[in-house]
Amino acid sequence: MDKLLSVLMCCLLCTPAWALNSFKLNNIATEPGTINSFFVEKGSVNLPVTVIQGEQEGPVLLLTAGIHGDEFPAMFALQRLKNEIDAKQLKGTVVIVHLANLAGFHGRRIALSPLDEKNLNREFPGDINGTHTEQVAALLTDEFISRADFLIDMHSGRTSGTLLPHVYSPFVGDKKLDKLTFEFAKATGMQHIVMYGERPRDPENSISYPNTAMTRGKPGLTTEIGHLGQRNEEDILADLEVVHNAMKFLKMLPGSAKENPAPEIYNSLTSIASPADGFFTASAKVGDKVEAGDTVARITDYFGEPIATLKAPVSGIVLMINQSPPIKKGETPVTIAVK
Repeated sequence: MDKLLSVLMCCLLCTPAWALNSFKLNNIATEPGTINSFFVEKGSVNLPVTVIQGEQEGPVLLLTAGIHGDEFPAMFALQRLKNEIDAKQLKGTVVIVHLANLAGFHGRRIALSPLDEKNLNREFPGDINGTHTEQVAALLTDEFISRADFLIDMHSGRTSGTLLPHVYSPFVGDKKLDKLTFEFAKATGMQHIVMYGERPRDPENSISYPNTAMTRGKPGLTTEIGHLGQRNEEDILADLEVVHNAMKFLKMLPGSAKENPAPEIYNSLTSIASPADGFFTASAKVGDKVEAGDTVARITDYFGEPIATLKAPVSGIVLMINQSPPIKKGETPVTIAVK
């Protein structure tokens, strides 16, 4: 890490969130050198949480899985992480939210909660007196993000979609914060990094989980690893590698983060909309490099007759594809990342 980044991290981390003695979350204390797993309960919200409190000073790293209940690899990775870290050797505090959307998980829902049909990652900063999903967002904002210095929101492709593993590096117009967030993204070791500045910059209308951290001056990444509702060992290990790299970057663990030797940086995303209802069939795969005008998918009607061809409007790499056959007019089943 260069001198400038060292100064930036010092400025960011020299806050009351530094781990000194016991760490209190929702009035439950975790003592130095110990690991504590419990449920955080407030209103209708019930979240499974683990706090790993180091014996030495360091930052507070917030790791969250299950913002969408059908995205499984990170859930298993964070369960393993709980048993891998030696709290007595840890610098700082790791706060793990094992599963943020319990209702969506048990309801086997894609992205939404069956309790109010809302997408948790669109309801921040939330409302503690609102619907269930709004209450979850408010609790994560008020109790968790407020205590953290760095956040990683760990996702995968939805049950019906495939994706190329990537990390979003948000930016909000704060040069120091944006630079530190980008260095944090590179430190994950992931090859594909998407620069993302499309969320609102108003803390009271932050919309998504990591953007809520960013609008409060804290680096917040989103990782995307795995897809199709699977829990492959390869994806679980990739999630664990991201976390270990992040902790080494933050000097919470000994060693150096292993940055990808050839990172690919993308500055925009372009999604392709269907012009009609019918059946969707992709002709491209995630990871394919496409040129503007290349065919990436076809739409047929209910009788199997072709009615539309989806072509890439830009040159780039296919980042995400919704593999489910049903398609409605206006839906965007293919996303291309552009450098």
